Amino acid sequence: MNGKRIVVTGATGFVGIYVVNTLVNKGYHVVAGVHRLSAGSVFPSSEHITIAELDILDRNSVMAAMEGADVVYHFAALVDSGSSKDLLSRVNVEGTKIVWECAAACGVKKALYCSSTAVYGLLAKSDGAITEEILPRAIEPYGRTKLEGEQVALDLAARYGLHTTIIRPVAIFGPGEHTPFGKKLRDAALSKLLIAGAFKKKKFNYVQVEDVAAAAVYLMEKYLPNGEIFNITVNTPILYEEAFTAYIRVLSRLGRPFIRVKIMALCSLYLHKLPMMLKWISRLFGESFLFTIWRSGFDYNYSSTKLLNTSFVFKYTEFEEVFYSCVETK
Repeated sequence: MNGKRIVVTGATGFVGIYVVNTLVNKGYHVVAGVHRLSAGSVFPSSEHITIAELDILDRNSVMAAMEGADVVYHFAALVDSGSSKDLLSRVNVEGTKIVWECAAACGVKKALYCSSTAVYGLLAKSDGAITEEILPRAIEPYGRTKLEGEQVALDLAARYGLHTTIIRPVAIFGPGEHTPFGKKLRDAALSKLLIAGAFKKKKFNYVQVEDVAAAAVYLMEKYLPNGEIFNITVNTPILYEEAFTAYIRVLSRLGRPFIRVKIMALCSLYLHKLPMMLKWISRLFGESFLFTIWRSGFDYNYSSTKLLNTSFVFKYTEFEEVFYSCVETK
């Protein structure tokens, strides 16, 4: 069994759980950082998991969790873009600063920072897919704080000699998925009136949560230069229309009725041709009834060529299988 001791912040988060399980399955001893010790019950009883109460804004709890650690995976973050700018900054920027300073003080050798493709911003321009070489220009609070967190991690990595890798996942899907983009897509397909016209011929990228965790662990096991940044996404985007068709196929595989979904899609098509009616319905019901699935920035395409060039292989590449993984246990 591997003798390395690894700390995972945000261990009970959407991605953190999979990172912990991936590491344990590979034989590492994992310190799972959780806000409350009772939250550690989500993990199976194992001699290879230690549950530690860890608040990334509490330096003492971070230091205690990192004692004797070799590697840190930093997944604790505030992802709710509706939160105040101050709170987002405290958690995503100041929290990262505390984690990197404590890691350096405890002699940690390597650290991974989970960022987001939100750092590229809605103003990112590229004739092709957006690569890691594109200059990030985040304009909304969440993306800005993740970009600031990246810079904090890289600055401290250079100052203390703490080898740091950064990953930028796109919209993440999977069991228990709760990211805003993915949730809106799923809810729109399964329960709301889908306004289809605005996203014709537009594409989006996606990634399954197990692949995010696997990529994180894979990159940390490789000998990479300090400060490397990787987009984490299935490299070929999918048309929104194709994604909706995949929803229908998944419902059929599950033996669930999908006539209502098709009727809603048909209604969406005709409503889009009646802008005044659509405007009236939007004012009256808002997103409690309908959802305009395309938003500015949703159709930027991202490249994972750099990751693929390391020989990493995605487990989930077909969107139908990704979506099926989200709903098969529900």
